[in-house]
Amino acid sequence: MNPQFETVELEGNTCFRTQHFECGYLQDDHSWHYHPECELTYIVKGQGTRFIGDSVEHFNEGDLVLIAPNIPHCWTNNDKNGINEIVTMQFLPTCLGHDFLNSPDAHVLIEMFKRAKRGILINKPTSTTIGKLIVDLHEKSGLPRLSGFIDILDLVSRNNQNKLLASELYAIDVSEFHSGRMRKVMDYIQTHLVDEIKQTDIAELVHMTPQGFSRFFRSTTGRTFVSFVNIVRIMEACRLLVSSEDDITQIAFECGYGNLSNFNRRFMEQKHCTPSEYRNNHNLLKG
Repeated sequence: MNPQFETVELEGNTCFRTQHFECGYLQDDHSWHYHPECELTYIVKGQGTRFIGDSVEHFNEGDLVLIAPNIPHCWTNNDKNGINEIVTMQFLPTCLGHDFLNSPDAHVLIEMFKRAKRGILINKPTSTTIGKLIVDLHEKSGLPRLSGFIDILDLVSRNNQNKLLASELYAIDVSEFHSGRMRKVMDYIQTHLVDEIKQTDIAELVHMTPQGFSRFFRSTTGRTFVSFVNIVRIMEACRLLVSSEDDITQIAFECGYGNLSNFNRRFMEQKHCTPSEYRNNHNLLKG
């Protein structure tokens, strides 16, 4: 299912928006969508399934997630009679001005926005502390509201007790790779995903020795070539599980896994669920 673009309307001349609402069935009010604003979402009450990019996880009361611009996301629940209470804070990364964002004091925010491209789950008890501040912020106005907003950004940016949700490659701007050697490497991997991909063949393609290519690739991506290829394969498997009705064995083959048990093991390592569970969870978005 393709995510829908959502227009976020700011209140008056404010640089951010807060919302505090209750609903029984999240799917009625909250479709699979994206928007150019960052979003900080706190679950005051409720539980269900959270979708951030290619991440699918259970959420509970106290769940706090920061999402970067244009990352598809959705919260769903199965109990139509349940009560869900949610508060959100939405803002553009540049809402305080380009000069502010480029100042040395705002360097931590730049790093936070980069990490938020994968979605950041902030662990308890910090999530509860920040969540209560967002609830209070919704009732404020004027300078107290603005200073509260900055305080929340400061707490989120300095917090180290968090977890990145979407896979490493999901949020990468592919244009960063579309130059020189890395463009050739990425094109080759995508074209030969169904085949055995050998590092020696890639090294020859970009006119490097195997040892030189290994060092180059690790310094560019922070990963070994083998682990990188496995991530790309599983990402493609996720796409096929959601967008097609092909059986899992066929999808495994199309993504370069000749052995189903190996595919299931690699999938579990990256997604912490089976391919069947991943597909079933995403089908909730269609219901």
